Amino acid sequence: MAGIYEFLRAWGHQKLESMRGCPIKNYVMLMSRLSGWQTQVSSVRTEVISKGGLLLLSCHEVRGEMESQLESIRKDILEQVQSECRSRSQQLIAELTDFVKAFQSINSDIHAIAWCSQKLNEANQRHAELEEQMGYTRSLSELVHNHFGLLNAENEALDISLLDAWESFQFEKSQASEFLLSKRHAIVPKLQQLMVAVLAELEDLIDTALSSPFMDPAQEQRSTERQLISLERQFQSTASYLGELHHAYTTFTGTGMGPSAETRAGTEGPPQVALSKSRESHTFILVFYLFIYLGRHPQRMEVPRLGVKSELQLPAYTTATAMPGP
Repeated sequence: MAGIYEFLRAWGHQKLESMRGCPIKNYVMLMSRLSGWQTQVSSVRTEVISKGGLLLLSCHEVRGEMESQLESIRKDILEQVQSECRSRSQQLIAELTDFVKAFQSINSDIHAIAWCSQKLNEANQRHAELEEQMGYTRSLSELVHNHFGLLNAENEALDISLLDAWESFQFEKSQASEFLLSKRHAIVPKLQQLMVAVLAELEDLIDTALSSPFMDPAQEQRSTERQLISLERQFQSTASYLGELHHAYTTFTGTGMGPSAETRAGTEGPPQVALSKSRESHTFILVFYLFIYLGRHPQRMEVPRLGVKSELQLPAYTTATAMPGP
């Protein structure tokens, strides 16, 4: 009884909270201990006569309090397990459904294929993780059923939905994989063409930023700044699309673009290298021109770049200062 009493004194909300995400066997061991203790406490007599028959001790209140505490702990564990099982099931169903929608949206359109190939690659990379989450969530559900004897309609419906989502995920992933493999020979050349076109578009954006209107001091500063920021956003969007295409390409081939595509694009190295170079050139160009204009019109102002506003304080250029060329 002393050991049970010490456990009850040490138990609290923090102890229970620390069990979230713990191995299922920890819950099972604790539930087994609680069940054994409840049986042990209930067998204690309500009255005990001391040795020698001098005192009559009443154990009714102590026994009742310990029984109540043990039952309260069981209820708290049940609530936590049910809550964790419900939240994990809902999150996993949402993730699996997202994958299924991507797999089902696949068609002959190259953009849909690129998107689907990315999701398929992500699903393959995360398959072991998703499978582990599925097993843990199902174990929580079995824990509620086996150790608490509870299986209400809501929990049962959620459990069935999770199983259906997992089966759909497995089936649709297999179907999408087969479709992409069957279309591989037609898809790869198309992806190469698209990447070359997008790289050319990025180079055009850089050429635009280097064009003479942006070097004309007569141009209105705010207008020029807005145009540069617009170019940057357009560049970021295009670069992001190139990244998606390249990811799809590597998913199909396991390599970067071939030399022929690189030559047509006028770049050296694989697309990610060209993309990195373009990003560096683009960032330099925008900062360069903004500094020129801020230097010609010295003042404190906020320049929004990459979603962050940074305050710049720059000295004025003198008329004798040679303005750097592009």
